[in-house]
Amino acid sequence: MKKSIRFIINPISGIGKKEILPDLIQKELNQSLFSYDIIYTEYRGHARELSKKFAEEKIDVVCIVGGDGSVNEVASSLVHTNTVLAILPMGSGNGIARHLGIPLKLKNAIHRLNEFQIIRMDTFKLNEKFSIGVSGFGFDALVAKKFDEYHKRGLFNYAKMVLKAWRGYKGVSVILNQKEYNNLLFCCIANTSQFGNNFYVSPQSDVKDEMIEVVIVKLVNTLQLLILITSSILKKVHLSKFVEIIRVKKAELNIKNAIAHIDGDPVVFDNDTIHVLCIPKSLSVIV
Repeated sequence: MKKSIRFIINPISGIGKKEILPDLIQKELNQSLFSYDIIYTEYRGHARELSKKFAEEKIDVVCIVGGDGSVNEVASSLVHTNTVLAILPMGSGNGIARHLGIPLKLKNAIHRLNEFQIIRMDTFKLNEKFSIGVSGFGFDALVAKKFDEYHKRGLFNYAKMVLKAWRGYKGVSVILNQKEYNNLLFCCIANTSQFGNNFYVSPQSDVKDEMIEVVIVKLVNTLQLLILITSSILKKVHLSKFVEIIRVKKAELNIKNAIAHIDGDPVVFDNDTIHVLCIPKSLSVIV
């Protein structure tokens, strides 16, 4: 019996020519295994609504075409369901897809769907908000906010936003499980290993270990920042004297007036206390 799959395409996320996708899916998807439909999102949050509906209809697979923010929308509706998440990465960074080993070339990514290799991965919550990959407070969230407002995508534009955010950045303070950390570049929570574009923030993170990593990074000068970026690319940032990584199943964060992001999308929390909780093996995903 064929498996049902729904492709959700975010027409404005990331980069690439999404108009070629319908023909590519028609050509490369194994239609002896799958019956499929393609749906385009119309507004932010639409993919979340569609995925919830598809899970209730017991669709076998929901495949999101987009970046980490779009992946979050779909995945947060599929947590604790039998519907499987699939990803065709077309975002700017594709951190979640990269961690899961999903090819960035669309043709190869579709072939990976045909193989239908599934894992059951962890997710985590920040208060009532679900996260799949990396979420945080401080500099990374400031960059995410500026990047979101810029409306242009790609690595070059992301680098521009990093430089823009760096000018005059004053740092952030965090209380983690009643221990205070001051003058931080950022504090992030990692389930996957990277922000995207192979910039690793927690190289040893594992989506199946039933743990998450709280990454504390001290505020540094410009030269030290360049060294941190280099060590991030080399997957050695966890060895830096400016970085502390704490493995937890749950944690309590107190952060005042901090800009936040969840899987790269800017968010606002209603209060300064953030309860972080790992949700083990809560999402099925094709890798």
